[in-house]
This record gives sequence, structure tokens and C-alpha cells, in this order.
Amino acid sequence: MNAPLTSPIPAGAELVTSDLDAARTFYHDLLGWTYTATADGFTASVNGAPAAELRPGPAPARWWTVFGTADVAGVQAAAGRAGARVTEDEVHDPLGGSFRLRTGPTPTIPGPGRPCWYEYMTNDPAGADRFHADALGLRADVPPGAPDDSYALFTVGGAPVAGRLATPPPLDTLLPSGWMVYLAVADPDDVAERARRQGGRLLVPPRDVVTGRVCALADPAGAVFTVIRPAKIGS
Repeated sequence: MNAPLTSPIPAGAELVTSDLDAARTFYHDLLGWTYTATADGFTASVNGAPAAELRPGPAPARWWTVFGTADVAGVQAAAGRAGARVTEDEVHDPLGGSFRLRTGPTPTIPGPGRPCWYEYMTNDPAGADRFHADALGLRADVPPGAPDDSYALFTVGGAPVAGRLATPPPLDTLLPSGWMVYLAVADPDDVAERARRQGGRLLVPPRDVVTGRVCALADPAGAVFTVIRPAKIGS
């Protein structure tokens, strides 16, 4: 996440939900979030570090990946030429995904209970790579040694800023297309069990992948997110 904000990169996450009080309770109990009121919702923090924005909105609840850029109008225009529908700060791509676009927000610092990665889930990887190159200038690079192109890193100036996953069956029916927010946790298995006890749903059970141990969850209002214990480099 060291790319300059002159290039659009994922800079944070927002939860939009119709019941802010229920969401605040769920994520406080699950991740230890505390809250500061804002003009249109709350800022969630962990140990004093900002984690996410919570804002009111109509059901269904959803997590948004927020892209930061110094040139919102230019990115909106490029996204439109690439086939997206742009509505205020929302960009809805032609593959069914969407993200928010803001002028130069301070990127969220990865850490426990905070967003640490962003990944685009799709059943059309070629189309996703093409759109994000044309709209955001993100290059899709397949990691060295990968057996195929089902997973790629979106890079800016050679630095990875996000991922792209071709969702295989049955994940393509369990997870929505578009941007997924990954929240760092120490024990995904424990978080998954506690989320279920608190009214959430387990969509993808905890499992080990190259990047760590992950599981996908939906909160009680239906907003989908993934928790991950990142793999240690060189382990």
C-alpha cells in the first residue's frame, strides 16, 4: 500500500447499513471496534487507529472498498469510457462490481481488526483486468510460479495494491462479484465461531491459502467481508 495517491488505489473501507446501532455492536464484539460520531455516521477504530467508516443506508447492507485519488473527475471519466456507470462518488463497473471514489483520503494502516487487503472477485477475470487497467491504470500481474492466471495482483508502478481472484465453483455462488474487504485477525476460526453466535453467517469456512488463513462471513444485516490471518513472509 505504498503507491502514491496520484494513482487510484484502495485506501479504506466503508460499511453502509440500515441499522448502525446493530452494526456497531456486532463489530465491537467481533473485532474490538470503538466509535467516534461523524456528520453522517461513525468512524470505527482499533487501539486508536482508524479502521472503517460506518454510514446509514438502505438494505441490503454492504461493504464498500474506497479508492483514493488526486483526480476524481479524471478517474470518473476514464471509468465511464470503460463502461462503468458513475453516480456521485460511486463507480459501478460493467461486470457487476462497484467501489467508492474519494479525493486523497489517508490510507487505512493495516493491522489487527483493520482492513489489510482488497480483492476483486469475478467470473470474468479477463474483463476485470481490462476494466481496471482502463479505468484505474491498475496492471494485472500473475505472481511468479502461479499455475495459471486465476489469481493476479493489481499493481501500480510494480507495487501490489490489491488482488483479483477468478472465483471457482462453488465460491462464485457464495460470494458476490466485486470488491472484497479483508480484515486482519489473529484467529479466523475463533472469529468465525463468534460471528455465528452473534447472528452472522459463515459463507466460506476457515481454510489455509497462500496468503494466510481466511474465512468469508456475512454480518447479521448481510454485509459480506473476509477475515484473514496473513501468512508470515518466509514462513
